[in-house]
Amino acid sequence: MISSLTGFGRASLTDEAGRISVELKSVNNRFLQLDLHLPYGFNWLDGLIRQQVSSQISRGKVYLHLEAVDYSPSQDVIINRPLLKKLVDLSHEVSAETGKQMPVALDGLLSLPGVMKVDAKVIDNEQMWQRIKPVVDEALANFVEARRREGENLARDLRQRSDYLKEALSLVETRIPEIKQQFATRFTERITELAEKAEIDESRLNTEIAIWVDRSDVSEEITRLRSHLKEFDNILDSDKPIGRRLDFLVQEINREANTLGSKTSDVSVTQTIIDIKCEIEKIREQAQNIE
Repeated sequence: MISSLTGFGRASLTDEAGRISVELKSVNNRFLQLDLHLPYGFNWLDGLIRQQVSSQISRGKVYLHLEAVDYSPSQDVIINRPLLKKLVDLSHEVSAETGKQMPVALDGLLSLPGVMKVDAKVIDNEQMWQRIKPVVDEALANFVEARRREGENLARDLRQRSDYLKEALSLVETRIPEIKQQFATRFTERITELAEKAEIDESRLNTEIAIWVDRSDVSEEITRLRSHLKEFDNILDSDKPIGRRLDFLVQEINREANTLGSKTSDVSVTQTIIDIKCEIEKIREQAQNIE
């Protein structure tokens, strides 16, 4: 099962005790990086949520946002009355000094730093976790499913590109005998001309021609490319995270394609190899989106 590195999942719970909502989203990353956004006073959940998420996700930069709203009367409003009185008195003093009435709004004063504080009573962490965990599970399941659906689209695209590479290699392969013959003819004519001037022995000349013709042969590169593409298809059928293996294999495929291009001077084959390299680059970009 192939999964994308990008995805989104959400879940929420609303009951008489309050509302809990969890959102997850991710972007590409070589490793697993969790960025948790927890409400004030809920930092104790950090390790529990990290363990829960990492058990199902191996790569990607994951953002998780938890919102917990308490409906129960478990919160106290603490007013700093001395500070509030000083602010009111200050307003009256300014009014007396300026001769202008200074309106005083209670909501404005309460919003000033240090005037009012909402303090939650001590909660039972275990009980709260039992409410939060199912929501995290549901959001995580939705998130994993979204990444799986996107992964199926990526796998479909990669298989089509793999088929294209196989067809392109077949075109190159059909031209190999003719290319070898053309190279041997041109090389023989040229080296014979030079050999006559240098008075090189004919047997030595034939040996050198055979060596250079063999060096220009691309059969070995095509064989390795076909082997890599077969492994590529096998990896796409794997039920484990494949992103890193795929990335490494694409590097090997690209290396063989470069060697193939460097050993070929035929115009039609060169154009096909350029198309192959372009397709490999597209595969490399897509592989970076896979877990």
